[in-house]
Amino acid sequence: MTVNRTKIWSNSLALRTSLFLLFVIILAQVLAGTIWYQHASERDRQGLTTTVNSLARSASSTISFFQSLPPEYRHLVLNQLRSMGGTRFFVSLNDHEIAVKPLPQSERKTLVINEVESVLYNELEGDPNIKVEFTLRDDLRVFNNELSIDGLPLLWAHYSLSYGDINPPILVMQIEVAPQEWFYLAAVLPAPYVALETNYFELREWFTLLLSAVLLLICTWFIVRREIRPIRQLAKAATLMSSRLKVPEVKEEGSAELRAAVRAFNKMNRRIDSHIKDREMLFGAISHDLKTPIACLKLRSEMLEDDEERERFSRITNDLDLMVKGALQCIKETDIHEEIEPINIDQLLHHIASFVSLDNNRITIQGVSHSPFIGKPLAIKRCIQNLVDNAIKYGDRADISVIDSDEQLSVVIEDQGTKLNANLVDRLCEPYFRANPSDAQEGNGLGLTISQSIIKAHGGNLELTATAHGSLRATLFFPRD
Repeated sequence: MTVNRTKIWSNSLALRTSLFLLFVIILAQVLAGTIWYQHASERDRQGLTTTVNSLARSASSTISFFQSLPPEYRHLVLNQLRSMGGTRFFVSLNDHEIAVKPLPQSERKTLVINEVESVLYNELEGDPNIKVEFTLRDDLRVFNNELSIDGLPLLWAHYSLSYGDINPPILVMQIEVAPQEWFYLAAVLPAPYVALETNYFELREWFTLLLSAVLLLICTWFIVRREIRPIRQLAKAATLMSSRLKVPEVKEEGSAELRAAVRAFNKMNRRIDSHIKDREMLFGAISHDLKTPIACLKLRSEMLEDDEERERFSRITNDLDLMVKGALQCIKETDIHEEIEPINIDQLLHHIASFVSLDNNRITIQGVSHSPFIGKPLAIKRCIQNLVDNAIKYGDRADISVIDSDEQLSVVIEDQGTKLNANLVDRLCEPYFRANPSDAQEGNGLGLTISQSIIKAHGGNLELTATAHGSLRATLFFPRD
């Protein structure tokens, strides 16, 4: 039962639509994110190039300013600037190049370094030796004795190399303007490029995307369930029609296509109901109108003086009476008005066996069903009982086997007859057809026809096969879903 529910759930329109929509949402988010990322990356690349170009020009102006000062004033001006909090650069004048621990290579890092070197080469006179690199604050070394930046007074580097709680990479520019004379400039990149590499999809962005996708999926789920509600009502009404109940009209709601389908179903339901009522009236009238002339024919045949003629006419009228009763019984048996409910096939088979034959040895039952079958109890009883009656009547005994699975329930009924012609098996379900017309057994040839009509009304099938020794094997297939 759990497997069936899982299968029904996995095949539901709401789940399939939701999964497809989820795939579309994810694909759309990925495509939109990729396009946005490429656009933002190109925009930031251009912005970073412009910002770094301005920073490099400021650095070249600072170097040019200090170069214009007499050598004995340069350290004095530097000390005054440091005491005032410095500029956007931390500037020092060293007698050698200070080793810088570089950051790992990246596209943004290479872009910035190339831009800074290009501007400095173009702005500064001569052909200076330029070294540009990025490093971390903890690895930064300054002055000739290569002190750590944290060992300096806070005021000296607070303005140029601090950025709140952020620990950004520091751009270090060293320019050799004369032998044993290196200008040392350190600075962080301006906002919003402080971190050098821009993280476009942080946890907040991912959470926003996920939340929007979930909200869209939930809203779509409710919309889809609302749209398929008329389909469920339509399916329920169609199922009720097979039970010959008075099916109420389905409410017209949903999309235009669904309303059109429901409207057509309601019209079909009214036509079928009218047809059934007309058929019941017709057969009721036939039953009433034929009884009187048949009774008159029987009475007239009894009044014939010739014994041979009287016997012949009596036989004809009896056959006519039997055919009319059989036809009316066929209509009645295949159109049983009853509710659909769970049927315990095992109990039903034992009940039929005890009713058909008092001799327990003439009917054997093997196998059990795993769960009840949903159908019309009296109709199913009539269907199986007709087959068991035929097995007992023409084959002396009935061997019944029950085979149950998740897809279908099978009931196999085999007799022990030896006279069945295999070429006639396909005609056994035809009305009034009998394989052995000369057989003395009473019957009108409608039992198998009735059984086949009942099983088809339940969505199943009746399969007849002849065995090697001439007996008949009848298999009823009842669908589980």
